[in-house]
Amino acid sequence: MRDSPIPSRVTFRTNGGSPGIVRVTICCSIIGLTLAAAGLAAQSPLAAGVTVGSAKLTDQRSEQALSGVLQFQANPWLSLSAMPSFVHVSDIVKGSAVSSNGIGDLPLSAAAVHAFPAAGAPTIAAALTIVLATGNAACGLGSGATSEGLDVGLGASPNPKLHLSVDASRSISHVSSQSTLSAPRATSLLLGGGYDVAPSWRADLSLGVDVGPSDSTQALSRVVGGGVSHRVGGSMALTLDGSVGLTSGSPKWVLSIGLGSAFAGTSPVGLSAPLRRLKSGFTGGAGRQSAKIGCR
Repeated sequence: MRDSPIPSRVTFRTNGGSPGIVRVTICCSIIGLTLAAAGLAAQSPLAAGVTVGSAKLTDQRSEQALSGVLQFQANPWLSLSAMPSFVHVSDIVKGSAVSSNGIGDLPLSAAAVHAFPAAGAPTIAAALTIVLATGNAACGLGSGATSEGLDVGLGASPNPKLHLSVDASRSISHVSSQSTLSAPRATSLLLGGGYDVAPSWRADLSLGVDVGPSDSTQALSRVVGGGVSHRVGGSMALTLDGSVGLTSGSPKWVLSIGLGSAFAGTSPVGLSAPLRRLKSGFTGGAGRQSAKIGCR
């Protein structure tokens, strides 16, 4: 909501073009590339997905993101992925609304997974992610520096319909690689559980907890999320996810909808956890408190 009837609006503009045209062109490119790749997934090791989401980070700050994921299955245990995004961030500064629009930072990930052959045995996974500073940090888009992060996870299916997972991620560089929805210096823990309610429908619940040192600009998060996914043919699926914060320092709420054969994520374990999809869709934007919105 806007506190001022005549808000000041600051938009990200590239030289020689209209910001509106630039936004439409980039958004169409992300959607087109990811869905085209998703259409080829059945014939190739390439998978893709696109997600659009909105987050109320604080009482004043909000973020909307259009995110895509392009994933290449190099072999049965190794996958490589890139997750471009286009971000709109808005805030209230001294009673006036300011905003920035543009490309977010670009996460590149290499993930390895090992599934034990015994029935019901767990699957373990680890991923290394490098986040390239492709966003305009002067406008509050991205961190302004390359960062690295590590993700480890464990998943198991006690029976064919029930799926459980636990995942931990943290930055391993001076600059944070964490999602906008997590504290920069903390370790983010995610517990997830899903159930196949029908042959093409699955329901999931997840709990996200930040542990460890908090950042002076961003408190530790405690959030709970839920989501549903519907297989629409072959490897394509439609997802709907949402979360709410459990503490005053957590994001107020987050919503997203996705379509594709892969979704933004840095670990092969727990990709169906709603909070995993939500957090990965908001990796390239600005933090809840750390970045100043608006270009100068």
